[in-house]
Amino acid sequence: MDIKQMLLDTADQHNCARWQGGLYAMQDLANHMKNLLETEGCTNKSFASDVVKQVGEEIKRYKMLVETTDMGKKMKEIGDKYGT
Repeated sequence: MDIKQMLLDTADQHNCARWQGGLYAMQDLANHMKNLLETEGCTNKSFASDVVKQVGEEIKRYKMLVETTDMGKKMKEIGDKYGT
């Protein structure tokens, strides 16, 4: 196998994983919103509040997943060191 094809395959795998994560997050959010709308007594304010809470929980979960990878740990170290 040549190095160019190996690099292209690796980039493709990373892109696939990244977009799958985004897709699953959006699907989870859509399902949560649908369930909220089907709940009796759901108001616009309570709906918005619940959606923001759900999105925040998903962000925390994905951040934790990213930071458990070697690349995520290294990027966190760099961010902590340089303030980004």
